[in-house]
Amino acid sequence: MTGGMRGGESPRATDRRIRGLRPPKREVDPWKPLDFLVEPERWPDGSQAPTLAVFLAGAECPFTCVFCDLWRFTLDGPTPPGALPEQLREALVQWRANGGRPGPRTRIKLYNASNFFDPRAVPPEDLPELARQVEPFPHVTVENHPRLTDERCRDFQQRLAGRLEVALGLETIHPQALSRLNKRITLEDFDRAAERLMDWDCDLRVFVLVGAPFIPADERLEWTVATVEHALAQGARRIALNPVRYGNGELERLASTGELAPTAPSLTDLEDAFDAALALPRARHAVVVADLWDIEKFALCPVCAEARIERLHKLNLSGLPASGDPEPRIDCVRCDGR
Repeated sequence: MTGGMRGGESPRATDRRIRGLRPPKREVDPWKPLDFLVEPERWPDGSQAPTLAVFLAGAECPFTCVFCDLWRFTLDGPTPPGALPEQLREALVQWRANGGRPGPRTRIKLYNASNFFDPRAVPPEDLPELARQVEPFPHVTVENHPRLTDERCRDFQQRLAGRLEVALGLETIHPQALSRLNKRITLEDFDRAAERLMDWDCDLRVFVLVGAPFIPADERLEWTVATVEHALAQGARRIALNPVRYGNGELERLASTGELAPTAPSLTDLEDAFDAALALPRARHAVVVADLWDIEKFALCPVCAEARIERLHKLNLSGLPASGDPEPRIDCVRCDGR
């Protein structure tokens, strides 16, 4: 597999180039959680339940994807044993101090900006204690790379009192683009990981890129929707549409060469992808959402941005109504919704 190679560039050279273009990392304390937040999430039946997302500080992912910005929140070395249980303990103490209590459908997400089943990021000796701490939660979500989705997932699922959901980045099924993202997976790798999770009775959450590099601009919407459709066919119950976020150096380099749009995806790009994905027949039995983190950066028009972002928030929580007609798009006399 060529990953993100240019010409005869080796995978290691690609990694070095991408890492060499990055701005400095933020300082991270391995004994303190990065943050936590509580937000409602929609379920496939249309109801809502609270989700506690805990952002843990640990080792960086070994896969150097061209689009990634999560490395900013990671350690330079391996995660110290005992650090993640201490971070989770502190986050749960703060959450409970603010009145947090797990209910019958409360989900906890353990997001470590890397891979939960990479022993360098999550020391195996910490897994029993992490499972013990999340015992009150009926639903537990972790993030992982498809190629690291092996028996360690099954073993952790068996330790849990609740149900495990594993979030995998599929990004795009465009064959040339997927091979050049430097994620070092094939579509078969993803499908194999999804099948394993189904066999182990784990739930599947999938991340899909909006504005993926290496796809012609006039084909991006089509390939984004096709990627959502593929994820749904592989059993995904939740899919997040993530607009590509500039700022890691490599995306700016690609933009300068014409292999990527000169600016990040617009709010319109996300709206188009979200509306089209929600209209897919299989999406009626799953949850498709738009990732709205820092969404204001994608809004180009100051007149309509607030109303359009609010519409996306509503769709995240409601999905399509029974009629199948999405909430109307916002008309704007200044930008015409572009």
